[in-house]
Amino acid sequence: MSTIDTILQNSPYHARLLGPGLPSYSPPTPMSTVDTVLENSPYHARLLRQIAELEYVPAALQEQETHIAGLKTDSAALVPKIAGLERKTKKERMEHELQRDNSTGRFMAKLTGRKEKFDAKASKEEREWIEAMEAEMQAKKEQEVVHTMLAEAKAVRADLQDKLQVYNQTKQELAALYSKIFDGPTPAYPEDDQLEYQVQQAQNRCNEIQASLTRESHIVSLLQSANTALQACNSKIQQALKYSKWDIVGGGVKSDMMERNALTAAEVHATLAQIFIQQAIMASPQVQAIGEITISNGSFLSDIVFDNIFTDLAFHDKIKKSARSVEAGQLNLTNQLNLARARTDSIGADLKTAADVLAHAQGALAEFRRDVFDRPFGEVPMEGEGDALPES
Repeated sequence: MSTIDTILQNSPYHARLLGPGLPSYSPPTPMSTVDTVLENSPYHARLLRQIAELEYVPAALQEQETHIAGLKTDSAALVPKIAGLERKTKKERMEHELQRDNSTGRFMAKLTGRKEKFDAKASKEEREWIEAMEAEMQAKKEQEVVHTMLAEAKAVRADLQDKLQVYNQTKQELAALYSKIFDGPTPAYPEDDQLEYQVQQAQNRCNEIQASLTRESHIVSLLQSANTALQACNSKIQQALKYSKWDIVGGGVKSDMMERNALTAAEVHATLAQIFIQQAIMASPQVQAIGEITISNGSFLSDIVFDNIFTDLAFHDKIKKSARSVEAGQLNLTNQLNLARARTDSIGADLKTAADVLAHAQGALAEFRRDVFDRPFGEVPMEGEGDALPES
C-alpha cells in the first residue's frame, strides 16, 4: 500500500483523535501600518542620513556647470589672442633680424656718424621682439592653466553627477517607502490621509493651471507666427509700391512683372497669417479675428497688355489700399498678441502660486511621515543600521 493510500484509509481515525473542539488553521494576519513603520524605521533613518549628506549636490552641480562654462569662454577667447600674438612675434622677429643683419646700414651709419642712432634702433627692434615673445608665452601659459582648471572642473562635475544620481535614487527610495506604507487609507494615522488629500487637491490644481498655460503659450506662438507672416506681407507690399512708382514713370514690362511678383508673395504671406490666426481662434474663444486682409493683384490685360499711365495710377491706389488693409490687420494682431501674452503671464503667476501651495502641502506630508517614523525610537539609529525595505 502506498503512502497516499495509507493516509486516505486513516483519515477518519486521524480526525477522531483530533476531536471537534480544536481550532482550524487560519493564515497569519497582515502587518498593521504601525508594525510596518516600526520594522522600517532603521531603513528610513538611513535614507534620511544619505539625503542630508548629499543635500548640497544639486546647487553645487549647477554652480560647477557655470564655472565650466566660464572656463570654456576664457579658453575660446585665448585662441584668437594667441594667434594674434604669434603673428606679432613673427613680425617683430623679422624686423629685429633685418635690423641686426643690416651690415650695409651699420657700415653707412658708422661712416656718417650715426652709429648710435642705428644701434638704438636695433636695440628697440630687439626689445619689441622680446616683449612680443614674452606676451605670447604668457598667453600660452594662461591657456595651459585654463585647460588644467577645465579638466579639474570636469572631474569635479563628474563626481557631482555621480552623487546626484545617488541623491535622486535615495529620494526615490524614500518616496517608495512612504508610498508603500501610507498610500491609501491609513486608519492608524488619519492626519496622513488628510494631508495626502490636500496634496492631491494641490496637484490637481497645478495640473489644471499647467494645461491652461500650455494652451495659452501655444496661442501666443501661433499669433507670433501670424505676426511674422504679416510683417513679411507688409514688406512685399512696400516693394510692390516701389515697383508701382517705377512703373508710373515708365518702368515698362519689367516693373509690372516685379510688381505682380511682390503682390503674389504678399498674398501668400497674408493667407498664411490668416491660417495661424484661425488656428488660434479655434484654440481659444478669447482670440478675435483681425479682419479681412485684401491684396490687389490687378489684371494681366489692363496692367501689362494694355498698360498706360491711367491704369498704372489706378493700380497704385489699389496697392496703397492693400497696404492700409495690412497695416490695420497688423494693428489688430498686435493687440491680440499683447492680450494673449498678458493672459500667459497671469496664468504663469497663478501656476507659481499653485506650485508653492503644492510644495507646502508636500512638505507638510513628508514632515508628518518623518515624524511618524521618529516616534517609535525617539532617536535616529546609529550609522550602519537599517536594511532595505522588505518585499511585500
